Amino acid sequence: MYLVGTLFVALFSALFQSSMDRAFIALKANDWPSASSALDEAFSQDPQTFEANNLHYLRGRVAENENDWQRAGEEFNKIAADNPLHPLAVWHALRASVQLHDEPAAALLLSALPRDFPNELKMRIAREAGGPFALKIYEEVSTREARLEQAKLLNDTRSMRDLLRENKDDDVALEAAQLFAPYVLAPADEMDVAQAFAAHRQFEQALPLFQKASMDPAYAADARYQTGRVYFQLEDYPSAIDVYRAVARDFEGTDWQRDAEYQIALCYWRMADYRKSEIAFQDYIRKYGSAGNQEAATRNLVDVYRVLGENQKAVETIDRALRTRLSPIIRQVFLFTKAKILYSQNRHAAALAIFQQLGQMRLRWAAGAATLEEVEYFQGLSQAKLGNKAAAERVWQKLALDEFSYYGQRAAEKLGRSRTGQLTGTSTQACLPDASLTAAAVEADLAGLRHPVRAEMSRSSDIVSELVFLRLWDEAAFWIERPGARIPPRPAAEIAYLAGRYNRSIFYADRLPKTESTLPLLYPAGYQQTICDAALAQNVDPVWLHAIIWQESKYNPNARSGAAARGLMQLIPETARSVAASAGMPDLTIDMLYDPATSIQLGAKYWSMLLTQLNSPEMALAAYNGGPDNVEKWRSKSSDPELFVADIGFAETKKYVLSVFAARAAYASFLK
Repeated sequence: MYLVGTLFVALFSALFQSSMDRAFIALKANDWPSASSALDEAFSQDPQTFEANNLHYLRGRVAENENDWQRAGEEFNKIAADNPLHPLAVWHALRASVQLHDEPAAALLLSALPRDFPNELKMRIAREAGGPFALKIYEEVSTREARLEQAKLLNDTRSMRDLLRENKDDDVALEAAQLFAPYVLAPADEMDVAQAFAAHRQFEQALPLFQKASMDPAYAADARYQTGRVYFQLEDYPSAIDVYRAVARDFEGTDWQRDAEYQIALCYWRMADYRKSEIAFQDYIRKYGSAGNQEAATRNLVDVYRVLGENQKAVETIDRALRTRLSPIIRQVFLFTKAKILYSQNRHAAALAIFQQLGQMRLRWAAGAATLEEVEYFQGLSQAKLGNKAAAERVWQKLALDEFSYYGQRAAEKLGRSRTGQLTGTSTQACLPDASLTAAAVEADLAGLRHPVRAEMSRSSDIVSELVFLRLWDEAAFWIERPGARIPPRPAAEIAYLAGRYNRSIFYADRLPKTESTLPLLYPAGYQQTICDAALAQNVDPVWLHAIIWQESKYNPNARSGAAARGLMQLIPETARSVAASAGMPDLTIDMLYDPATSIQLGAKYWSMLLTQLNSPEMALAAYNGGPDNVEKWRSKSSDPELFVADIGFAETKKYVLSVFAARAAYASFLK
């Protein structure tokens, strides 16, 4: 009889395990009906084990995906108060009550949420509920988003103004500005709203407000100067010059005059009116000296001479500057610039001496400055030009050890090797390997974190371990970010990867050694099919798109930069609208840039346009980040393509180009 009983228990245990396995397979395929059926079978086979392993919680999640809110609420309400998943179950039950319009139950569940429950999850409930219930939540949450939503419900224009004055750079500020603009009367408010619009590159809305505020003497200088900035960013340089000249004239002897005259010189530079730019920078340096932005003006003047082909004037200007007291960074910038000029003049021995001098310095990152590997690369070029082949190869062999770095790839080419995973510029046959293979390997690696099927709830369990057992990667990835969660970087990266939170996978994987198993966590191939489709449509290499997204947003679709770029591929509004118009998307709005498919479609088209226009990945990347007009200036400094990356004038853009090449090499290595 004992043997029969043992066999009976084993049989039901095997049936339960089989049902649970089928449920997990169905969940992975988003097959909610099959998952529901398998979980219901598992419950009928062993209710106690079902409860001990938190499968009621999983059944509730499946019911949510089926929009069966009644069943979802019932399942979540079965989670006991001493269960680590109880706070989350309360939140899910609250969500179900909201969907069922059961206001008494929703109010009771809201009061049952822990005081430190995440605000973003409360906000999700509020957005779904709306009305008075949402207002109750907004009143309890102190975030800017909650304050804006509360102000909208109450039509509280004073709160909108307060939000604007606190911060003009986030999306809350833009929406507050749009809502508050019709109520603006005072010049101070006009300036606040205009500055918010300008920060988000909504120049058509900003311009009339700046112009109106400029009528008030207390704001005239600032408002008129900002008007000039708007014209400058719109690339209407003649209008910008007119405004800046008026500011310099009307506010003579003030900082406004000094700053306006510097901007005039920059406008001429951007207009490619180099002679006027030369005169304007010279006048500025003579007039203001160290009291003004002398170092930057001198650097720009040197660039003007280089574009004009007047390298001797450039060297003389640098030598004069080097005889004065300069900051260490600017001294390095001028030495590097002089070495590049000498190299372009075939004065390789003199150039080599300066490159070697720079190699002994502690180099710092700045506009126009060099990195150590960049200096070493140019030492190798100079040695090769001088006929010292062995010395050049020693330099290149050292650099080529880092197969992912830009100059490591260039050095490998000099040694007769191809760049890592080198592909043709427009290859559309290079879609990365199926991401499901990587996901399966990652999930297998996490198997050790999953507890075995148990007969009763463990007192040592915690939220993350329970969610990992249930393979609810989305929630597990959220909760590993909460205070008190002590998850090592490797499993944290893997959980984030499986959840599709690739930016967090990158964050954690960046703390790990680069190995064959960690590289896919550091360089995840998110949105793979969408990227492949967009690459095929635009006839570009999808690996470039992955690399650009990696550098631009780290695969965070909600990313927003200080320059108002948004989404995965970080397009600024005016670029996005221009590309969208050519792509047959005339109704594009700023918020649509947060949509991954839209961002990828527009970004792929823009990348294709830049590659076609510039016929150089380095130049196309520099244009993607720094603008096509600036690329024309940078490449005009020298006819030698070896110098282009070194001559990029913006520190951020140069770093961007180097980083995207490194990311592309990493992604291309997956194709081996």
